[in-house]
Amino acid sequence: MYQLPVPTPYAVGPVNVYLIKNDPVTLIDVGPGTAKAGEVLKDMLSSLGVGIKEVKRIIITHAHPDHCGLAADIAGDSNATVFIHRLEEKKLRGSHDYFKERLPFVLEAGIPAEVLTEMAGERAKLPPPGLRGAVNVEILADETLVFDGGELMVMHLPGHSPGHVCLYDPERKYFFSGDFLLPHITPNPVLEPDPEKPGKRLPTLKQYLGGLDRVEALDITMVCPGHGGVFSDYKGVIEAGRRHHRFQFDRIMEKLRGRELSTFQLSREIYPNLKGWEVFLGLSEVQAHLDLLTEWGKTYCFKKQGVVYYTNP
Repeated sequence: MYQLPVPTPYAVGPVNVYLIKNDPVTLIDVGPGTAKAGEVLKDMLSSLGVGIKEVKRIIITHAHPDHCGLAADIAGDSNATVFIHRLEEKKLRGSHDYFKERLPFVLEAGIPAEVLTEMAGERAKLPPPGLRGAVNVEILADETLVFDGGELMVMHLPGHSPGHVCLYDPERKYFFSGDFLLPHITPNPVLEPDPEKPGKRLPTLKQYLGGLDRVEALDITMVCPGHGGVFSDYKGVIEAGRRHHRFQFDRIMEKLRGRELSTFQLSREIYPNLKGWEVFLGLSEVQAHLDLLTEWGKTYCFKKQGVVYYTNP
């Protein structure tokens, strides 16, 4: 297994592509769909004695563009099979409009028109990913992918993205975590529409916290994350994530004490310096915590002139 850091235009920095040279030659994630990323990836593969045409399998952890942008090009060049969860595959097919799907939730969060315009204009740092040219696409579930001399168990772990998958090697006890578990930051519980309940949001933070319990129960020797270096103290990282969310719950409760605030107003108080698309990520973080606090009965909400406000009971 080789870790190949590929550049992205995002503040999080490079994304990690993982090469498994055992037959069938496999890439776990591929990097963003930019010329620079493509050149860097091809050069690193070449230095390891692997040409693009030798890649037989591409596993996408999730459909965020920094992880999957090159999938169609590589699959088109190599005839590799792309493996992806069904909830991520639909984002890469046809005329999926990421922003339009989330617009009703963003508007009810109380975002001003000028901030909405700035946010929408900033998102397109990368070309929208797709699966054009990928002839063979396999949908991932909780299954096992077999290699010459090993295997990877697929684990569906949503929370950062609805169809996010991680991969576990039960022999070496490696865990390929995508963006689910990162060494230096807590992944954003991105605001997502519920595919099963039109007009509703997915309980992304609830999903994520439940997934942490599943991962904590594994026996892991090394975590191979989507960003940052590999690490072994996965239980420490899991506890740091839980601690972060407990802090966020407490901070939101304190901000709401005796007040009525929209999600946007709360996010501005917690993250006053966010610009562009980062405003959406701040909204997502705050909304995910509000959804759980409301489910627990620690906050309640009401709608006024199309905007949802939250307060303490």
